[in-house]
Amino acid sequence: MTLSQQRVRTVTHRGVSWTELIGVGLLCGLLAVSADAQTSRIKRISLMTPDLDQSIAFFTGVIGFTLDFEGTLPPGGEPFLGPVFNIDASKPIRRALLSTSTEARGLFLIEHPEAPAPDPDKPTAVVTVVEVESIDHTLARAEAAGAPVSETVTDITPEGMRFSEAMITSPGGHAILVYELSSAP
Repeated sequence: MTLSQQRVRTVTHRGVSWTELIGVGLLCGLLAVSADAQTSRIKRISLMTPDLDQSIAFFTGVIGFTLDFEGTLPPGGEPFLGPVFNIDASKPIRRALLSTSTEARGLFLIEHPEAPAPDPDKPTAVVTVVEVESIDHTLARAEAAGAPVSETVTDITPEGMRFSEAMITSPGGHAILVYELSSAP
């Protein structure tokens, strides 16, 4: 099945309607696994957050990451953070590294109290896609934590695998697409 043959639907997330290719996030993940050896691997996503403690609690308690490291960089301790994130690296910077069961230190959280919150009236620029063991349990934890959750969509991948996916918004305003993969019905 080509991308032009994919089904599309309109989704509303954080008050914004957008068109989604059904399964495109999952399809991209599966394609990356089977791509030629020339393809580089994505190692880590870095997210700026206004409250590191709140984000650590969300990603560990709701999404299922484990905390590997939490600390404060001294002023000038990491020269790339200033230019990359447009923050003042001459001040201490709190940060944390988190892992999933399959990817060590795959999430880097950087605290910046003045980090701009995403505008709910504009499209989401970045979506972090995370495979979870149980989408139902993950969404229940998200709702209990007060995080906005979209409807769950269930479909079949071109390879015949059943998947369910839903969007969660983290306390820092990040869009997190969680999905569960299982055998076809």
